[in-house]
Amino acid sequence: MKSEVEVVTATQRRVRVEVPADHVGKAFARIYRQVGRQAKVRGFRAGKIPQQVLRGLYGTEIQAQALSELVEEALAGVMQDQGLEPVSEPRLEPGELNEAQPFAFTAVIEVKPEIELKNYRAVPVDRVRADIGEEEVERALKALQDRNAQVEAVEGRDEVQDGDYVLIDFSGSVDGEPFPGSTAENYAVDIGAGRALLEFEEGLVGMKQGVAGNIAVDFPAEVNDERLAGKTANFEVTVRDIRHKILPPLDDEFARDHGECDSLEELREKVRAELQSEIEAFQNGPLKDRIMERLIDEHVFEVSPSMVERELSYLMRRARSQRETSAPEDPEPTTDELREELTPQAERRVRMMLLLEKIAAAEGIDASDEEVDGRIEAMARASGAQAASVREQYGQAWARETMRSQLVSEKTLDFLLEEADITLVDPPEKGC
Repeated sequence: MKSEVEVVTATQRRVRVEVPADHVGKAFARIYRQVGRQAKVRGFRAGKIPQQVLRGLYGTEIQAQALSELVEEALAGVMQDQGLEPVSEPRLEPGELNEAQPFAFTAVIEVKPEIELKNYRAVPVDRVRADIGEEEVERALKALQDRNAQVEAVEGRDEVQDGDYVLIDFSGSVDGEPFPGSTAENYAVDIGAGRALLEFEEGLVGMKQGVAGNIAVDFPAEVNDERLAGKTANFEVTVRDIRHKILPPLDDEFARDHGECDSLEELREKVRAELQSEIEAFQNGPLKDRIMERLIDEHVFEVSPSMVERELSYLMRRARSQRETSAPEDPEPTTDELREELTPQAERRVRMMLLLEKIAAAEGIDASDEEVDGRIEAMARASGAQAASVREQYGQAWARETMRSQLVSEKTLDFLLEEADITLVDPPEKGC
């Protein structure tokens, strides 16, 4: 088989191929046998139908199948020999196809660009210094102490105080009409914890057990639910039970029982380290973004139009979906407006994907089958009732490979962060 590859652009190749006559003849013979075994022609047994009869009845279909198989097989061979990775369906310019004669065709193929990696290790990036102070440690210890408190019924009083733990029944309305979530029975409120609306918690203080009362709550204009935004809700409330929390003492025994530490001081340092780790994990996302921005700016290469178009289509679908759920009343942008807005983002996302893929290959970063299975199973468990559907979807080969690519990208970003040249800087001073 003769082939010639012409470089049209950095992401486009024109491939000219000539398939030998004997290869063409074998392809046609194979297809005639397949068709002959399935065809039903009066006067002939299956598998014994002459080729000229099949040609007369199914010539167009046989010709099309032969063209498809010959082109697919020939291009696969050229791609493998030349080390090319097609990213779209080829644009064919087929020549005349005749049985047992040489067949020549031309295909224009979009491919991934060749990327010459520059220094991607030790990328300089600033991390804002975020030292954990004693106040944050004490607040975390208090929260741990609160989670392990015992709740007991109060004695000698029937009036709610700040810090109580109460069970209530309530029924709310706005302009005389109930709204979603406005009614509940035996609802627990930890007064002072800030988990309920502040006005609601404050309104409970002073109420008596078993005596119905009214609490008015003003909702801010920024509330998402237009039924509540800027309006006052009235709640009829009855306190069913008043309890108070008995906090365990913060001492070495508490550290052993609830912190797996030998002493309270050791627990303090453990909490400090965990808080520090949480802050750094929160910072990691933006740090990775800045590393990739720097690498993308330093690596200049063309990207395949078809890859950009696919990414753009995805971003446009996502933008429309988000708009439907977050701001359906806003005017819908036209397709041209969305394309103009999102095309730069699509191009940058494709550049990032190609660059991460190249770095992963250079560093031998991969994702094992066990890692893919673990991520899929975690997603299935998190989806609850949809777990079976998630497992079924990722049972397909293409979905598993998509997940594998995602894991490789994540691991590559982790690698780039680990190798980065990080400088700790002081946080900017707060203005007056």
